Amino acid sequence: MAPQANLVKAGLEGFALLEEYYGRPRKAKRQNFHQGSHQVSKKQPDINSKMVAEIYGGIVITEYKANRYGTGLKH
Repeated sequence: MAPQANLVKAGLEGFALLEEYYGRPRKAKRQNFHQGSHQVSKKQPDINSKMVAEIYGGIVITEYKANRYGTGLKH
């Protein structure tokens, strides 16, 4: 097995080759999902998976698992 220093050197060389070929990766723009008091946003309607399936013509698969009382509660 190769010594730790050799593995680190090989890894650094490998990433340097990738950056040379593809360019340095860009930082993704951060999206701020926090809605502070200074931001005005329109309230989106609540939608669930059943509504989405109806809108887009899909289906919803729901699994039920029998519990010890014999009722099929959603799992």
